[in-house]
Amino acid sequence: MTRLVSGLLLMTAAAVAADEWKMPDPARTVYLDLPDGRVVIELNPAFAPETVARFAELIGQGFYDGLPFYRVIDNFVAQGGDPAETREIEGGGRNLPAEFERDWNDDELVFVPAQAPDLFAPETGFIDGFPAARDPATGKVWLTHCYGTVAMARGNEPDSGTTDYYIVIGQAPRYLDRNLTVFGRVVTGMEHVQRIRRGPAKTNGVYEDPAKATDMVRIRLASEVPEDQRTVVRRVDTEDDSFKALLESRRDRQSEWFHHKPPEVLDVCQVPLGAEVLKSPANPHNAR
Repeated sequence: MTRLVSGLLLMTAAAVAADEWKMPDPARTVYLDLPDGRVVIELNPAFAPETVARFAELIGQGFYDGLPFYRVIDNFVAQGGDPAETREIEGGGRNLPAEFERDWNDDELVFVPAQAPDLFAPETGFIDGFPAARDPATGKVWLTHCYGTVAMARGNEPDSGTTDYYIVIGQAPRYLDRNLTVFGRVVTGMEHVQRIRRGPAKTNGVYEDPAKATDMVRIRLASEVPEDQRTVVRRVDTEDDSFKALLESRRDRQSEWFHHKPPEVLDVCQVPLGAEVLKSPANPHNAR
């Protein structure tokens, strides 16, 4: 079952075979409950093990519950956390190491190529559902800043991240790649993220009065929520042949709709990563 939108062929969920989907691991899935609904985030410990561990630790402490998205810039990022550092962190607020990139390992990471060269990297592609880039000359690979990316904020020093994080809500700020630790991405619920109130332009999106900002109602690891109260989602398997065919079709657009055919260039951040909610509790905010 397919449909055309402005000459672009889109595949609906009903047309996708079961083996073309992947169910995120509950142990690396986060439920971010916002006033307008639930956001499902998939974490990536393969690229940011210490950051993911800290994030999960803080979630387990209830650290983020009720804290605001205190810096929200339209078409850029929504940043949340504890800017005034009023909340105590069990075990101390140690700084996180910079996990901007990692060594390439063919045996561990399956890289599905998208574009070479890319404006910001020698090569881009996908690794286990995440947009990524790599440099064969240096043997390094990293996650990219695309729409829905979740990353840890920091100060000027590389190892200065602690608790505050951000979600990309606009055009992909790829110049941030390898300068901040990307540790997750939104799988479903970006419509709720987009309803987070924007901050004042005069303060670069920072709320001087956090009471006016949108709060995180609650954050939980899916594995800590009873199964009957979980939001069950599935997302596209980027290693499946159908996804590779999608990449090729978007690189070489053959539709008659185009009067001026685009060049055969594929922006890794413009590739749709399909996902759908299979089951959701009636009231996610009541899920324990």
